Amino acid sequence: MCIFNFMVAMIPGILWMWYIYKSDIFEPEPIGKIILIFVGGILMVIPVALIEAGFSELMGISGNIDSLYKAISLSWFIAGIIEEFAKFGVVIFGIYFTKDFNEPIDGIIYSSAAALGFASLENFIYINKFGTAIILIRGPLSTLGHLLFSALWGYGLGRGKFHPTIARRLAFTGLLLAAGAHGLFNFFLMSKNIFPNVIGITMAIMVIPFVFGLWIVLRHLIRKSESVSPFNPDKIPDELDQYDERNDIG
Repeated sequence: MCIFNFMVAMIPGILWMWYIYKSDIFEPEPIGKIILIFVGGILMVIPVALIEAGFSELMGISGNIDSLYKAISLSWFIAGIIEEFAKFGVVIFGIYFTKDFNEPIDGIIYSSAAALGFASLENFIYINKFGTAIILIRGPLSTLGHLLFSALWGYGLGRGKFHPTIARRLAFTGLLLAAGAHGLFNFFLMSKNIFPNVIGITMAIMVIPFVFGLWIVLRHLIRKSESVSPFNPDKIPDELDQYDERNDIG
């Protein structure tokens, strides 16, 4: 049963990864490197859980999520920030400085791999706790959500690799957006425990259009990344070049 649960937990992440991988049309990444980063995301779950538990205790958060303070703290300051920085670290230390990270869309490809690895082990934990049926919710929402959040900083990394004078700004902005989106997603889901029934349920349902909106953003970021790829024969001028020129002191 444990092996079966693990396989079920991995399926959504693998399918979403295949979709993102097929979006890299000019210079597809080595499958082995994608698997490496995917596994890196898996390996981050346990240390992240321990760090989050430590911060939760430090901030006095325990038991049921039944107050606005607990929901905000857990959503943004614990899960949002800690989990996005952990996945970011997997990509930075695992692939960013290698020759395989050689076009803007690679940021989205590898951030997706780290995020989906992370989400897949979370799926396994939830399945063991709540049963196999939970994957019907986590597959199209939480698993995809992790990908969508991390794609925001992945896009920043991908563009920044080719614009070193503003690379840190792009990466930091992406991280803030990812942590904010991640936190809002979690807050929507926690709302049913802290607000009156109608308001709480309505806010929880809002997670669906929110994910759909982030999906539209992802498609735009993929198209933009591919349009400025150095391997694109119809490459368009990159508007970020002007920032490099303006800030280039060399």
